[in-house]
Amino acid sequence: MDAVSYEVVDRVAVVTIERPDRRNAMDLAVFDQLRERAVQAGADREVGAVLVRGRGGVFSSGIDTSVFGGQAQEGITLSFVERLQSAFTAFEDLDKPSIAAVEGHCYGAGLQLALACHLRVAAPDARMSLMEARWGLVPDLGGTHRLPRLVGLGRATDLALTARVVEIDEIMTMGLAERRLGDDDPGGEALGLARQLANGPYALREIPRLLRENLERDRSGALQAEALAQVRCIQHPDFAEAVTARLEGREARFSGE
Repeated sequence: MDAVSYEVVDRVAVVTIERPDRRNAMDLAVFDQLRERAVQAGADREVGAVLVRGRGGVFSSGIDTSVFGGQAQEGITLSFVERLQSAFTAFEDLDKPSIAAVEGHCYGAGLQLALACHLRVAAPDARMSLMEARWGLVPDLGGTHRLPRLVGLGRATDLALTARVVEIDEIMTMGLAERRLGDDDPGGEALGLARQLANGPYALREIPRLLRENLERDRSGALQAEALAQVRCIQHPDFAEAVTARLEGREARFSGE
């Protein structure tokens, strides 16, 4: 069985970490296959959104210590760390919405994977922690870049220094997740959101990139990027379809491409 599976459901690429016996801890195979699945979803014209999850009611308990077990300390090179980083960056760089569906443990590398997705939705049993400090390590998979942008520098500092576990109420208060899922069928609810985004207009491919990149731009650069993106949206058939559908009193049928 693959360490990370890939299935397309109603234009949603469902990417699942398949190590429930290890609480979906990430070994090298998981990192490499996550990268491959992100690239696959990005190139798949039948995919309009990506849902990332873990098998067995657990998102991921973090990095598998086997990643380091076969490496002498001096053998952990810059290129080795960059290999792991690239797996998560691939989801952030997708030009279609990516959603992390968090159930159960979402620790260390698991939380950093969720942070790399464009949206995070959390089940009532979700527990999150940036645990690297407990191991004498820093969050090196994009956590120090993405977390303060999501929750603010003070809260990010608290989470990174203490490595404490936060549960669903605090997850939502902090803004670690954008939506709280229901008790009955959190997985189905997450898939429903992904379906909605997957069948949206072309503009949904522009918006995540604009939001991410405009954080680094000054106002002038951000406005120019918005203007260029808007021209592309207006010239896209999905805009004409939205207008026509509104005039005809029906639901729009978008291509999203």
